[in-house]
Amino acid sequence: MSPGSLAPSVALPTRRDEAWRYAPHRTLAELTFAPPSADVVLPAGVLDSLPALDGPLVVVVNGVVDHAHSRLIGGDGGVTITTAATADAESATPGAVAGHDGARTPSDAFLWLNAEHAHDGAVIDIAPGAQVHTPIHVIDVAVPGHTGHSGHTACARTVIRLGAGSTASVVETRVGVGTDLGGSNVRTMVTLADGATLDYVVVQDLPAAHVHLGRVDAELAAGATLRSRSFNLGATYGRLEFHVALNGPQAHVDLAGLYFGAGEQVLDQQLAVVHAAPNCVSRQSFRGVLDDQSTGVFNGGIDVRRGADGTDAAQSNHNLLLSNQAEVNTQPRLEILADEVACTHGATVGQLDDTAMYYLRSRGIGADEARRLLINGFADQIVDEVRNPEVRAWISHRLGHDDHE
Repeated sequence: MSPGSLAPSVALPTRRDEAWRYAPHRTLAELTFAPPSADVVLPAGVLDSLPALDGPLVVVVNGVVDHAHSRLIGGDGGVTITTAATADAESATPGAVAGHDGARTPSDAFLWLNAEHAHDGAVIDIAPGAQVHTPIHVIDVAVPGHTGHSGHTACARTVIRLGAGSTASVVETRVGVGTDLGGSNVRTMVTLADGATLDYVVVQDLPAAHVHLGRVDAELAAGATLRSRSFNLGATYGRLEFHVALNGPQAHVDLAGLYFGAGEQVLDQQLAVVHAAPNCVSRQSFRGVLDDQSTGVFNGGIDVRRGADGTDAAQSNHNLLLSNQAEVNTQPRLEILADEVACTHGATVGQLDDTAMYYLRSRGIGADEARRLLINGFADQIVDEVRNPEVRAWISHRLGHDDHE
């Protein structure tokens, strides 16, 4: 960490911090943070391999919105998209519009660094009652070598606000270029008013030398619904955090994800869902596929506060180990302080099923193809839940499941 990057009261996490126990701390200590550079150029060909959606598009390169490649208007009515830099400049209280206020949590150094250095990104507002069917696409591109500083990690911000009774779909894709150490630190803040519904997909697919630190904070009012599908695929250390507060009665959150590791990757899922109101529903369903010497982490929490009677919460984590050297660390957690609740959780870790392999082999399918089919079938249970066909097809292609569509 570059000197002076952190405030005196903020310290980097260590292995003693439960949420950071399995992180590569030496690598994290080599990351450097600085304000974004104004002369960032999008590397050629980066967007060519990503799904081309018809709706609005925001491209962020090293923490700066690339207006030349973005499309801030278009799609269905009721959508207003601006940049965090513009929102801050036009606000009477700088930082408030883009969500910077309240983000400087000393207990999380990387969240604090994001608040310090994330001066740009996408601000998405959906009008009350609007039904937005065309997905809004936010693409974050990390180019560590652009700055000339080793370990450069760009910070960016996405703000998503849905008015009462509105519906929208947002896709966030995090990618990168180059083999230099560095990467991205991206925070997304979601606010759903009464009865709003957001379909949200996030895909992390940075290069093997990069680090990705991603955090999603969501607040749901009465009757609101957040449906999220996450794919943690790239980076040497890929971290996706979800912190969801169910603040109004009958709010509903459905979090599901897939992490698919190879080599020496560490793919880290950190989930915290707080039931702060009665009769809310939460679902967590995550699957991991780990090969070679890769490591998967699932740390999922459900916190049922006093007064949140009638809570319905379920959590599951299933993992498939393809190598004797791969490992997974799974920790489902429940804390219940209310009455009349239904809360369940469970985790499994296993290898390819010998009986299923034998069944496929006995029908003339080769060992490699049988193995591929079983892995695909395990992973595709999450891929199939992506509603947008272009995004679903792109994820299938990335996983080598081209015969799936």
